[in-house]
Amino acid sequence: MKNVLAPESFRLVIPSQTRYLNLVTGLAKRAAMIAGMDDSTAAKVSIAVDEAITNVIMHAYSGEPEHLVEVELRFALEALEIHIWHTGRGIRDDQVVLPDPREYVKHPRKGGLGLLLMSRFMDEVHFLEGAERNECCMIKRVG
Repeated sequence: MKNVLAPESFRLVIPSQTRYLNLVTGLAKRAAMIAGMDDSTAAKVSIAVDEAITNVIMHAYSGEPEHLVEVELRFALEALEIHIWHTGRGIRDDQVVLPDPREYVKHPRKGGLGLLLMSRFMDEVHFLEGAERNECCMIKRVG
């Protein structure tokens, strides 16, 4: 990993409003580059973060703007871990169903590809339902 002594991390808490997405995705892209990823890979990390937080805002919080989304970017030895916490409606790994891209092309619609993009752009994606808050953890390994 370049320029980082592990484990380092930082957290950001934003209102559940899409107008803050560019702030978080810009930080995620820069963090991926600091972790040692190239520009293309860092852009994919940024897209995965955008999709994950958009899902929290639109689905977990039903678009209600008065809630909070907490994001932690954690520099591990050979990876960037991104943890996203919220208190809205949760989902577990065993509830995730990824869409078939071929079917999506046959019957296009707005939305619906977020989980697929997250799973394709990141090395690991996990969803955990907790008693007090829920988490999406995404990991992208360097190299």
